[in-house]
Amino acid sequence: MIRIVLALLTIIAIFIGLVLFPNIANQPVRIEMFGWLFETRTSMFILLALAILILLWSLQKTFNLSINSPRQLWTHLRSGSKKRRELKLQEALTTWVDQGCGHSQKLLKRSKGVIPEWLHQALMIWWDKPENHPPIHDEKDTPLTIALKARLATEDKHISRLSLSERQHFLDAWLAIHPAAPLALQRKARLLGEMGEYAEQVHLLESMMQKSKDITTLKPQLAHALVHLAAKDTDNALACLRKAHRLLPNHSDIVQQFAIALFDSGDHASAEKILLEYLQNHDDTKVAKSALKVLALDALQNFKRMDKPTFQNTFAGRWLRMMLAYEAGLTGIADDAMNAMLSQHPTPLLWQTKGDWLARQHQWEEATEAYQQALKAESTLTST
Repeated sequence: MIRIVLALLTIIAIFIGLVLFPNIANQPVRIEMFGWLFETRTSMFILLALAILILLWSLQKTFNLSINSPRQLWTHLRSGSKKRRELKLQEALTTWVDQGCGHSQKLLKRSKGVIPEWLHQALMIWWDKPENHPPIHDEKDTPLTIALKARLATEDKHISRLSLSERQHFLDAWLAIHPAAPLALQRKARLLGEMGEYAEQVHLLESMMQKSKDITTLKPQLAHALVHLAAKDTDNALACLRKAHRLLPNHSDIVQQFAIALFDSGDHASAEKILLEYLQNHDDTKVAKSALKVLALDALQNFKRMDKPTFQNTFAGRWLRMMLAYEAGLTGIADDAMNAMLSQHPTPLLWQTKGDWLARQHQWEEATEAYQQALKAESTLTST
């Protein structure tokens, strides 16, 4: 297009020159070559030369039109040579890398024709902001365009502007053309969890795990989905928690919920076994507190089971052993263990526990002092 404009400006300049200088325009021009004699005036010679050039250009474009489609020809005329379009594409890519999305659309449009049409359209969508994308049109959009629009719209940094139903629409459109797309399935499973559809979420994640070779990221998702389903479906809660525990046997919350569910179902032995096996390998006071409610039912027997070096090496194990001794009536052993632990780890939990023991014995002054020490230890932990 720029070359055409320059050519027109040149022709206009020549005509203006001929009008301004008529003496030059009327001077004779004589050309003799190969026995041929050609004689005319300067103005006519220039006009004839321009006519010949225009004729040659028209013949060239006619030939191009015969072998190319009108759309390709128009693209060529509008964007210039291939080299110029390649430079525009390179400039657009540099602008996108340096400035981010939404700054290279005009340059990208001017590079059309350098790369295949489908790739050009994909880049136009990728380099623009999702809020600028037109809605998905199932009949007009290609499968790649639909998948790309859905992926960009459901990115973590963009989903805040979408409602749950809008996200579902994008993901359903994506999965309709690519049913096995792993990323779309993962985002669908996450969406189902946010919508509270835990049964469908569990079913989808289980199907994904059967087909996927890399299940490291799917296992925790499925385990937590099963925990949520257990809270919603009380009739099948134990089965759901059993599956969740099998997936994440070292997750403290799942261990606690599974053990309590077993205990409530009457399977005390399994509940005790799960809790003790976990505490043998983890120093987790939170689980120890939950274990106390289960193990205190047979405090003396379970105190003997915990009288092992593996439980003596952790604070949670020593605290639980001490509490079982107290519940079993072994107050001497419990007091000795309390004093030994307080000398090493004066934690709020130990002072709180000692205060409770003293209060049960109606030693109110000593209990008050123990509770004050608990508050002091708690403020020290908070400040650090």
